[in-house]
Amino acid sequence: MTRLLILAWSSANIYRDVNGRSLLADLPVKSVLLVHRSKLDEFAALEGDFRLEAVRWNAEAEVVALIEQLHAAEPFSGIATIDENLMTLAASLRAKLGIPGMLPDEIELFRNKVAMKRSLSAVGLRTPYFAECGDRAAVEALLARHGAVVVKPVDGYGSRGVEFIHSPEELAAWFARCKVPEEFEAEEMIDGVLYHVNALVRSSVPELTASAIYMPGMGNIDFSAGTPFVSAIVTDDGLRRRLEDFSDKVIATLGLRDGVTHLECFVTAEGEIVFCEIAARPGGGGIVWMIEAQYGVNYNRVVLLQGAGRDDLIVIPPEKAPGVAGLIGFRTAQSAFIDKAAKPDDFRDDWVRLSHIEVSEGGFKAASAHCTDFLGLLIFNSRDMDDFERNRLHLSKRFYDALEMRTI
Repeated sequence: MTRLLILAWSSANIYRDVNGRSLLADLPVKSVLLVHRSKLDEFAALEGDFRLEAVRWNAEAEVVALIEQLHAAEPFSGIATIDENLMTLAASLRAKLGIPGMLPDEIELFRNKVAMKRSLSAVGLRTPYFAECGDRAAVEALLARHGAVVVKPVDGYGSRGVEFIHSPEELAAWFARCKVPEEFEAEEMIDGVLYHVNALVRSSVPELTASAIYMPGMGNIDFSAGTPFVSAIVTDDGLRRRLEDFSDKVIATLGLRDGVTHLECFVTAEGEIVFCEIAARPGGGGIVWMIEAQYGVNYNRVVLLQGAGRDDLIVIPPEKAPGVAGLIGFRTAQSAFIDKAAKPDDFRDDWVRLSHIEVSEGGFKAASAHCTDFLGLLIFNSRDMDDFERNRLHLSKRFYDALEMRTI
């Protein structure tokens, strides 16, 4: 492997580890990063031997033409991306250029919510009952049977476009304003706590699986309420093993050979595990850093190394860190001007592993538009879940005490 193409949509921050070190600093191959022109400066600040190319991601034909030109001049031997919305493009480029890695048919099972649920239910894994919104009668029947449904984009991510429907009137209103219902699916609403299960897979074998809870009322779907995004590594060994087993079966069914996953599933009051969705990429919103703080492995770096054909350089420490790692991402339900805000140095406690403050005095912050649209993010260690809750409340108070916003 001699040259790696990296498709980068998100902030340059995710190309640093939990200690702030650039993930590109020790890549064993030459690399070319395609980034949006507005982010050139922030990516240029990363340490490492790489070349930057500016693109407009909404002009895909231009992007593909540039990649073909670069490949013709000096062939790429691998393509990697951490971003969900570039997974399909990366797969199609691999097929077009004859580069190894996940191809379009394989990535479809990790992007299309209908395809993934059909595949999993066919082997007996519990998935929500669902209907494609192009068949309105089927959706109406689903609502009548279950009393409530969740409507989602078939290939969406980050909880964008998700709506909860509780009555025929609400469903009729949704259909009236939806321009392309064929791009959505509806599924029964599962009454349970949502967890995320994150696996590192080599040669079809999950070698490390990190499971964590989305704290109820503070999960991925709660951004419109402005509540924080809060998650912590699972400490219950019995539940952890059951989540890992469920994840292993999902991965085997969908056929992932190499990569990382971000699986979301519900655990009901009766203890049943119900599939929600899965992606073949690292979790967002600080989840990668939380896993790194607990297990010593950065999943974004794993993606880059596997894309470069150097998964031999992926080292999984034999022991995880003691206690429980967790995160809190602060969100807002209203757009506002920022009069005062905390600074990273306000959170230099030895048990706080990372502090990112996304707003500053004199700035403006629009209402959170998706689950990981943050005012700030903290990754921190705790002794146990009781200590985690105390730390969460303490950090929240410090963050909000320092924050003054004028809403509009």
